[in-house]
Formats: sequence, structure tokens, C-alpha cells
Amino acid sequence: MNDLSKFAVLVVDDTETNIDILVETLGDEYDVSVAMDGESALEMVESSPPDLILLDIMMPGMDGYEVCRRLKADEKTRDISVVFVTAMGEVEDEAMGFELGAVDFITKPISPPIVKARVQSILNLKMKTKQLATLSSELSKYLSPQVYESIFSGERRATIESQRKKLTIFFSDIVGFTETTEKMEPEDLSRLLNIYIEEMSEIAIKHGGTIDKFVGDTIMVFFGDPVSKGIKEDALACVSMALEMIDRLKILQKDWYLKGITSPFKIRAGINTGYCTVGNFGSKSKMDYTIIGSQVNAASRLEGIAGADQVIISHETWSHIKDEILCIRKRPVIVKGIPNPVQTYQVVGFHDQIRQDDYSIPIETIIIQPKTVQTETLVRDIQLGRRFNDPFEAIVVVQKEEPVGLIMNYHLTRILSSHSHRAQFFEQPVTDVMDDSPLIVEEDTPLEKIIHQAMSRESSKIYDHVIVTDKGLLRGTVPVHSILEKLAVLHEERSI
Repeated sequence: MNDLSKFAVLVVDDTETNIDILVETLGDEYDVSVAMDGESALEMVESSPPDLILLDIMMPGMDGYEVCRRLKADEKTRDISVVFVTAMGEVEDEAMGFELGAVDFITKPISPPIVKARVQSILNLKMKTKQLATLSSELSKYLSPQVYESIFSGERRATIESQRKKLTIFFSDIVGFTETTEKMEPEDLSRLLNIYIEEMSEIAIKHGGTIDKFVGDTIMVFFGDPVSKGIKEDALACVSMALEMIDRLKILQKDWYLKGITSPFKIRAGINTGYCTVGNFGSKSKMDYTIIGSQVNAASRLEGIAGADQVIISHETWSHIKDEILCIRKRPVIVKGIPNPVQTYQVVGFHDQIRQDDYSIPIETIIIQPKTVQTETLVRDIQLGRRFNDPFEAIVVVQKEEPVGLIMNYHLTRILSSHSHRAQFFEQPVTDVMDDSPLIVEEDTPLEKIIHQAMSRESSKIYDHVIVTDKGLLRGTVPVHSILEKLAVLHEERSI
């Protein structure tokens, strides 16, 4: 028989005879306390919530209906079981009690056997409910919170089924994990790994990610199922999660180092957005809720090429988050199962946070003096200069001192090699071969803003020099790769 003696029962009645009967009936089995009016009852509930309240309706001051109404309106007390014990036995009275949230309705005169049986039944059910809640809580630890909620709410069934859906997939692992494990005792390694997974899991759940699995030091999370806020929002949440994970790990690294761990963990991450097959896979007796497909492989591949504390993302992920997060364009990579190379980007951080974290320094520290030509200069003059050992990477075309265009050496070479009438072509002015819409910025423009503008241009112009001016007059040029290197250094300094 279940032990119900630990349950607390509050009797609320203004008649001493009724109180005596109820206390005598229940006092040997439960922890019974008494209140003789509604106000006192609410005060007692606030200080020491009972498991069950036997509540009279007709009382001076606040009646039982109002007491019940207030209990059910308060999140802290709404789960307390309420049983009305009253002389008001009409159908309407009973209906009102159940509408307010009571679990039972007992009419007076009080019958001790009925009261005892009803209370035992209610508290038995309450005990079973608590046991089920405890069991559910334990089982939930084996499932992602979103999957757990969808199953227990009835939205998802535990059947073998799947669907195609665009998701954002995240992979991370610990850089040099094998080498790290060889230097640590198993107990220390287990402790650190569990702390690491716990911290990363909390961040994933915070951002709404579905934790797919842990495989050793690898963490796999995806966004977009069973709950999605939209493709763009899911991608942004995923990248935000990755950035927070790296920031959180840096705090843990310092703590571990102070505790004697000389090789604290560093992670790398890869993120991709694309169509996957998501659902339950396995058998009727054992199934796994997961995702499969080439886009999953792509995310894993991006994680594999990332460096320590780096987040590498695909072009589609970048297209969804580029307005909020600064990224550096990297080289394309080949992914098995995907016909074309995947363009990659390295995540730097949120634009707003970067400005607040001293990335907004002027560009003047990396300006170089460019070769310039006037608008009336002919192409042959530039070509002659190249022949007589006057090489250039970029030429700024100016009108007086104002830049009006840009000629990149590689671009001019491509034009000359493909032009069928070279002699005639040499007699053309440089304005015919220049880029008449180069990226021109004022010298006090922050680096992060410049690189954001450069990365937003068409792909053929991304790495062209940036023209820098001082109140519209030519100040110099800066290669985009120099800006990227400067940002990388600043990012490392910020991370230390």
C-alpha cells in the first residue's frame, strides 16, 4: 500500500463541529491543519502549501468559491487539489465548484467513510501523478526538450516516419581531443567533458536548438524541427548559439587553467543550411529522432576544416545572417554528395557587438599609396609602364584629386589577353577599362563596416582594393586581405 502519511491536508470551515469530524477522520493518516476563514486559509497556503484543501463554501467574509478562485489564479497554488465540503448540494453549486477547478464536491452532513475514501483516492492519484512526473523528467534527459514536448503534448507520435525540411545544422568538436586525452587522467577528462557538454547543452536549449546527439567530443544540433521560427531566424539562432558557446568555453578555459589543467579544451564548429530528411529512424522497438542527407555531411565537413575557436558556415547560412553578423569569405570546399564546391565563411561576430568591442578603428593604419592616372590617360601608357618594370596591383583613376574609378592588374590582364584588336584597344582611354563603381570609403570608416560592404559586393569584385578618401579627395587604397588580417588580429586580442 502506498504511504500517504506525508501528504498535508488543510481543513477550512467556520464550524468547530465540522472541523472536529474532519480532523478526527483524517488526523491519524495525514498532516492536518485548520483555518476557520478564507483569509486565514490563503495566508497558511502561502507560508506552507498543503497537498489537499477541504474547503467549506459558506463562511463569513470571503466565501469558499472566492478562495478557490484565488488559489487557481496563482501559479504557485493552482496545482493544489481542492475539495468542496458544503451543505450547498444543488446541481448548480456543484457545477460552479468544478468550473472553478475543484477536483471533488462532498455535501454535508459529513460522512467520515466517504470523506476518508475520497481523500485517499485523490491523494493516491496525486502520488501517481508525482511518480509519473518524476519518471517523465528522468526520461526527458534522453530526449531533446523540443522532441520531448512534442511527444508528451501529442503533437508527435513515436512511429517510423520522416519528412524533407530545410534545417540549419551545427557540428562542433574539441580541437586535438585525442592528444588532450593522452595527457589527462581519465577521471579529470570525464569531469571536464561532462562539464563541457552540460554547459554547451544549456546554450543549445537556450537558443532553441534540437540536440541530436553526443558522439565522444562531437556535438550535433539542428534548428528548424520540431519547432521552427522561420529559416532565417533558425540560421541566426544557430550561429548565435555557436558564438555563445565559444565565448562560454573561453571562460571555462580560464577556470580550468587556474585549477591545474594545462591543456583546456578549444572547440571548432561548422554550420550549414539546407534540405534534410528529418524524423524517426530505426525499428518499432528502438528508434532515433535525427536528420540525414548530404547537407548534414556538409555541416560536418565545415566543422572539420575550422580552426580552434572558429565557426565556419556555408553560403546559404551566410545569406540568412549577413545583415546581423560579420563574416569573412573563405575558400570553397568539396563535399561528398554535393555536386558543386561549397562557398565558406568564417564568423567574426555581431556587427553591433564588434563596434562596441573596439573593432571600429579607422582604416588609416593600413592605407597604402596607390599608383594614379588621370582620366585622359590611354591604356597603352599603363601597358608600357608594366613592360618597363613599373608593376602595380591597383591603379586609381582620378579627375584632379577625386577618384572616379579603379583598375586592378588582374582585370586588365584578362581584358588584354582576350582582346582581338590589341593595337586599337591600346588607344582607348583608361575610363573604358576601369571599374566605375569601386568601393570608396572615408578614412574614418570602421573596419568592420568596410569589410561588410566589401563582402556584400558581387563575387568578382569582393577582393578588389578599397579606395580611401579624405573629404572626397584620394587618401590611398587598402587591399581587402589586409583588412581581413587586421580583423583577425583584433579578434584574437579580444579573445585573450
